[in-house]
Amino acid sequence: MKIQPMSYKNYVWPFNPKQVEVAYSRNIQNLKLPLYGSVLQDLGFDKRVVTGSGEFIGSGCMEEFSRLAAVFASGESGLLRLPGDTPFPAAFASLKMIGEAQPDCVSYSFVFVEDDAGPKEASLSETSYVCRGGESLWEVANLYGTDVDTLKGLNPLIQWPNALKVGQKVVLP
Repeated sequence: MKIQPMSYKNYVWPFNPKQVEVAYSRNIQNLKLPLYGSVLQDLGFDKRVVTGSGEFIGSGCMEEFSRLAAVFASGESGLLRLPGDTPFPAAFASLKMIGEAQPDCVSYSFVFVEDDAGPKEASLSETSYVCRGGESLWEVANLYGTDVDTLKGLNPLIQWPNALKVGQKVVLP
């Protein structure tokens, strides 16, 4: 079984984070009634909260953290894809660099919160993807849950699958 990489919007983690925790909870309130005592009320599910941590390793580790920080700074909600889970809309709530950055290692932690008002699953069925530059066909394939061979078949005019240009369109299955 091939584990898909974690991704958010157009950002694909080069290596999945070391730790990812998905928290589900219910909103239970204790309602006090005069002359009766109290009753528990189930007010439904709270939003999922995804926390995690990991490291970027190698000579470009600080640049990789900067790319992730730029996605965080964009502020808009997007689709969060966790390995083995269905993508869901989420807001990027927190990104922290842990400790001091080393020349070949940057440790980080993150928090995502489910966003019911964010982009829905339907946005996965787009017919094309517009590249932002510096991406590869492999990253686009992982972002949309397909494989490179399928994308190459649908996009025979792409000459350099490892270096897509800004504005280049990739037809999706």
